[in-house]
Amino acid sequence: MTRKFLPAVRGLVAHRLKRDGFGQTMVAKVLGVTQSAVSQILSKDEKIFYQSLEQMGLTRKEASLLVETLCNEVVKNAAAATAILYSYWRGLLSEGRFCEYHRKLYPQLAACDICIGAVQLGILDEERTRVLKKLENSLKRLETSPGFKRLIPQVGANLVYCVADASNESDVAGVAGRIVLADDEVKAVGRPMFGGSRHLANILLTARNFNKRIRAAINLKHSPEMIRALEKLGVKFAVVEARAEPISDEVVIEDVANAFREKGGRLEALVHGGGIGYEPITYLFAENLDELVERVILLSSRV
Repeated sequence: MTRKFLPAVRGLVAHRLKRDGFGQTMVAKVLGVTQSAVSQILSKDEKIFYQSLEQMGLTRKEASLLVETLCNEVVKNAAAATAILYSYWRGLLSEGRFCEYHRKLYPQLAACDICIGAVQLGILDEERTRVLKKLENSLKRLETSPGFKRLIPQVGANLVYCVADASNESDVAGVAGRIVLADDEVKAVGRPMFGGSRHLANILLTARNFNKRIRAAINLKHSPEMIRALEKLGVKFAVVEARAEPISDEVVIEDVANAFREKGGRLEALVHGGGIGYEPITYLFAENLDELVERVILLSSRV
């Protein structure tokens, strides 16, 4: 991680931020390194960093997608970007993606399989382990669903699932990065982990304040076709009109609370029109992940 993976990712992020108009001083601040370190990084050809990751077992496409996600996040929330990076790394380990490379460096590890299997599961109780496994399976199902790509918003989608008695963000598991569309393919950047999605976790917890049976949620694209599809499927939903002003996560969460309050907790979706700087989004809720995924797939066939 520290000798190979992190330096390569940092190098690609630095080059990307420079292309986006960031000066070396700002790049250094964002990455938490000195300006002289940034100067040294930028003096190297970007291809070198890609080649380093490719030697480890990543494809150029995977590396580009990771860097794009990190760049979109790190300028807003360095802690969240770190969580995405660590989740992505842990996912690669658990999938055995670096085993071949590692064994080339250390032949004595030929029989090693210590990283296979979700690292986080070993320190979790039985319920949280089930939640993560269920979320992982549901995520894979959506990634391979042909029509799901039509429902992904520009900011990316996320999928969350909580333990039965969830009361705070740490009780809600989600994708640490985002579910995005890259080259017409659905790809999750980061793997499921508890505390993986702060915003959608709080949306889910707000819904649970009015209906404790709700345990799963996803954010999808907003469109007139989406509204028509929800109506045809008989989904109970509310609409929040767009605002001609900047809005925050807190405002959206309050809108969710008001909608559930008005519907007496009997709400399965919220179509939010957004505001200045806030993309319109459709939030979908369900009592379990299977029900949620089935509904998403049905919607994708009608949008």
